[in-house]
Amino acid sequence: MPLITLHTWPTMTKEQKKEFIYKITELTTQELQIVPDKIQVLIQELEKENWGKAGSAASNPNFAHESRVIDWATKKSYHKQPDEINGMAVVTIDIWNTFDQATKDRWVHGLTQLIANFTHAPLDKVLIVMREMIPGNWGQSGVTGANKDFLSKSRVYE
Repeated sequence: MPLITLHTWPTMTKEQKKEFIYKITELTTQELQIVPDKIQVLIQELEKENWGKAGSAASNPNFAHESRVIDWATKKSYHKQPDEINGMAVVTIDIWNTFDQATKDRWVHGLTQLIANFTHAPLDKVLIVMREMIPGNWGQSGVTGANKDFLSKSRVYE
């Protein structure tokens, strides 16, 4: 039942997006034991000028350094190498509140690795935000997740 939305820079081809959607679904079914037809993935691409972190726009040539500032007054940064940032990812996941912390930790670790690989984002530029809800706040085909027959009733399409 997760809705996984990836916000990223345009870095993937159409084929890579297909593979990304497949791999995210595969990982989610393995880690969360969710049936594939209840996993939805959205990819939203934004240009660099629409991104910012630590007060710096991603289109700024000094973004790698400035986006890693840890002290506003001194502008001290943990950035150590003269590299560029080739991607960023913010992932929001709407999901039922039915998973334990160890399961979520394993899933987030796997998601982070997969997302970094596809978006070319360094690990510190992959942010995952889970918004958990009770099953009754999730509806599909006119039935909520609180219904004991949700899986079968939510598959009605006529």
